[in-house]
Amino acid sequence: MLLLNELKRRNVIRVGAAYIALSWLVIQVIETLFPLFGFSDAAARAFILILAIGFIPALIFAWVFELTPEGLKRDTEVDHDSTVSRRMTRRFDALIILFLVLSVGYFALDKFVLAPQQQAHDLATATEEALQEGRNRARVAPYGGKSIAVLPFVNMSSDPEQEYFGEGIAEELLNRLAHIPQLRVISRSSAFSFKGSDIDVPTIAKKLNVAHILEGSVRRSGDRIRITAQLIEAGSDTHLWSETYDRPLVDIYVVQDEVAAKVVRQLRLTLLDSTSPAPRANPQAYVLFLQAQQISTLQRQDYYPKALALVEQALEISPDYVDALVLQFTLKGSAGAYQVGGATRDEPEEDEALDRILTLDPDNPQIKSWMAGKRASEGDFTGAARLLEEAADSDPYDPFVLFNSARLADAIGKTGLAVRLGEYIATRDPLIFWAQLNLAGYYFRDGRIEDALRQYETTLSINEKAGAVRWKYGLARLMAGNPEDSLAEFERDENPVYRLHGQVLAYHDLGREEESAAALRELTKTQEEVWPYGLARAHAWIGNPDEAFRYLEATVERTPGFLADIATNPLFQRIQDDPRWLVFLRSNSLAPEQLAAFKFNVEPPD
Repeated sequence: MLLLNELKRRNVIRVGAAYIALSWLVIQVIETLFPLFGFSDAAARAFILILAIGFIPALIFAWVFELTPEGLKRDTEVDHDSTVSRRMTRRFDALIILFLVLSVGYFALDKFVLAPQQQAHDLATATEEALQEGRNRARVAPYGGKSIAVLPFVNMSSDPEQEYFGEGIAEELLNRLAHIPQLRVISRSSAFSFKGSDIDVPTIAKKLNVAHILEGSVRRSGDRIRITAQLIEAGSDTHLWSETYDRPLVDIYVVQDEVAAKVVRQLRLTLLDSTSPAPRANPQAYVLFLQAQQISTLQRQDYYPKALALVEQALEISPDYVDALVLQFTLKGSAGAYQVGGATRDEPEEDEALDRILTLDPDNPQIKSWMAGKRASEGDFTGAARLLEEAADSDPYDPFVLFNSARLADAIGKTGLAVRLGEYIATRDPLIFWAQLNLAGYYFRDGRIEDALRQYETTLSINEKAGAVRWKYGLARLMAGNPEDSLAEFERDENPVYRLHGQVLAYHDLGREEESAAALRELTKTQEEVWPYGLARAHAWIGNPDEAFRYLEATVERTPGFLADIATNPLFQRIQDDPRWLVFLRSNSLAPEQLAAFKFNVEPPD
């Protein structure tokens, strides 16, 4: 009893109660704030442990010392019966009550306000994840377990430069399997993205959402090759089939056909007529072509001269090798961006190259797809549609055909078709940025803003630093009625032009007119001559129709190719009641009834 009275007299019990109340309050704050600043659970546990350890020293300190108006004094130096001491004790009691009130208040706030909100947020997040998983499953459900990814075959040769050979073999097998209607085959871009990684087969299969993995190895020694291929059931990580081929290089095509046929049989599919043997070429030319193809996929400007030199060596050996001619054509002129040595072409050279390829292979889908893209950029949608339909008849699975078909459908206002094609491409290429980004854009222009937002988030999960993706995500948020969120996305875009363009729109919708006007003036300084279409969109959105139409006319004169999405671009929705709108569209063959007249019937493969 005497000890208890002494503990009370020395305020030890009060200090203990205050310490516990304050510690509980601090712990709640830590649990809330630490995750926001990137601190791990270990940091929070360490802080709590320090508080626990400090409890005993705090009690000892309270036993020995007393807080007075003059500061800390030893307990033996303080008169506890004095008025000052009693006043300090009352203050201590008030402080304890304050801590307790704060603790109870925080507990009530957490239990009745914060916790329900967090639970609702967690439920909404889980529901959305489940819905997204359902959408993904719905895309691939028709294939059941008949899905496969072909990984690049491992180079087992002593020469590391023979690596191209393993990739080439895998790609040929992939292309052969991709022509089987009942089989879902992941594209090269996604499947080869795991090259050199230590990720196990079940994890790769889960990321690609496939039931089977085909992997193998290639060893080349002189004019002989040894190919080992094995088919793995991803769920159980078991081998369904494995075989080794030891053949002369001249038999490489026979080996490819045999491997493809055996994989198909293992998956219990019907071959139909879609796995006919690939065209043959001289083996030495084929090896050079594979090297050139591997280098070209790296998409590095300084590598293109080497790729072009290799493909031209292949053509010296086999002048009529169509795949090599197509690659040469692509290297020399695709997008006109690579400037490979002296490889830029004039029109007669380009026409001669096209004529040669189409003479050897009149139905070549890649060349027809390339020609269609060029026709579409010139406004010849009818010619582009005809070429793409012909290309799809030749090879409905060709990625170039599907890509350009989706772009054309989007350009002529058939956004529903663009979405269907985009979903097919994204399913076959689940890890490739541009496939996911294009699909988000198709959703956006089809008015499916919530789907677009989800798809942009998927895209950002692949590459959050890619150019313009933040800006496009911001546009989708703007259309969803969230200008504050959209502004945050615009300001995260590293491109100053896109950032300014987005600020014009978002500041306007937030009612911050002076800031919107300032951003527009800054944008106009640098973009009036080079990007009038962007200024037209900005003025249309903020309600300046006269300026919007002035910049649209400037676009027709300087950069008409930018008008391709005008019919479906929601940034123009605020001037669509202006009588000049339909007049402008009709004068450029982009009015709804004119676009509806374009017949285009390329659908995703069944």
